[in-house]
Amino acid sequence: MQASARDPGETATAPRKPPRRRLSRHLGWLKLLPVLVIVCLLVRHRLTSPVLGTRYVVDRGDVVREVFGRATIESRREVQLGFDLVGRISDVLVDEGDRVKLGQVVAHLAPEQLNAEASAASSGVGLAKAAIARLAADERKAAANLAFMKQDATRIRALAAAGSVSGRDLDLAEQQLSLAQADLDRVHAAQGEAQKQIAVASGTTDTKLATVTRAVLVSPFDGVVIRRFKDPGDTVVVGSTVLRIVAVDRLWARAAVDESSLADLREKMPAEIALLGEPGKPLLGLVDRIGREVDRQTHEVLVDVLLAELPARLAIGRRADVRIALERRTNVTRIPLAMVRSDGSGRFVFVDHGGRIGRVNVQLGAIGAALVEVTSGLAPGDVVLDAPVPGAALAVGRRWTTAP
Repeated sequence: MQASARDPGETATAPRKPPRRRLSRHLGWLKLLPVLVIVCLLVRHRLTSPVLGTRYVVDRGDVVREVFGRATIESRREVQLGFDLVGRISDVLVDEGDRVKLGQVVAHLAPEQLNAEASAASSGVGLAKAAIARLAADERKAAANLAFMKQDATRIRALAAAGSVSGRDLDLAEQQLSLAQADLDRVHAAQGEAQKQIAVASGTTDTKLATVTRAVLVSPFDGVVIRRFKDPGDTVVVGSTVLRIVAVDRLWARAAVDESSLADLREKMPAEIALLGEPGKPLLGLVDRIGREVDRQTHEVLVDVLLAELPARLAIGRRADVRIALERRTNVTRIPLAMVRSDGSGRFVFVDHGGRIGRVNVQLGAIGAALVEVTSGLAPGDVVLDAPVPGAALAVGRRWTTAP
């Protein structure tokens, strides 16, 4: 077949789309138009609606620069109280939490064996004294016999000189005199030995009586029983702890604070002690002792804060938060510390500029736990703003309103 020839003057045209396809495409864009309008309205509302925020009116007042430390409640004196004897406990007269006085009896050992030993020692003294009385009678008898023998020996000597008696009679008289003297010396020696026995028996008696006294456990000071380790019927040895007693006349909050505060810390500085888990007004105290050794791991130093008052419920070792007032600035411009922000340009705050959010750089002085001194950038009466969520940023230039 032969192809038909095209006229050289004829212009080539592209094939047109069917009208229905173009119409359906335009209708698709029309369907999206309401969505676009809604999105635009939402964006406009977000950009023009006020931002929720909290406000604080800058004022003048006191700012306290503090150092913070975690602490435990400790006593200046405590004792692990126990017997220095071996025995069986007959009774314990106090329990945990009881207050005790100096010299108060708190426990006893069973006294039967100790009393028996003391009685045996006392009877030894009585026997020694009876022996002394018996030797006194022997002494009188020996002394009388010696006196008689002296007289008889004198008479025999005179008769022997006159030749009336033989030499044998004189020798016998001299022998009897020596025996009488020896008998008296024996009695004196026995008396000395008996006196020594009395001293030994008396010492033993005193020791046994002292042992009986040691079987009574007494408190060495005014305090509180914080732990009871033994009960009646328990056997104890030397070194066994029966009760743990702490003095309550001086209680410390032993706080660990950062070593960077050492240069500012001084004795007698005021402090506040907040017991964990106990709401209400914190306890007052004064710095009593500052440690002389820094922990090489935590780089903290121990500071003992003397409590001015006892807590309602005493528990040694209880945790507490301690804040020591290093410096107090009075009548200074101040704002909450939580409202201060910082970035590469320094510290700043968000402020109210005619109903819109602004930003002002500030210089700070004394920094307290909740309030901070502002030395430049703000004046009393200025309104400082903050986001409802702590730490969140506010958009500069936006209108703002307080949360309902």
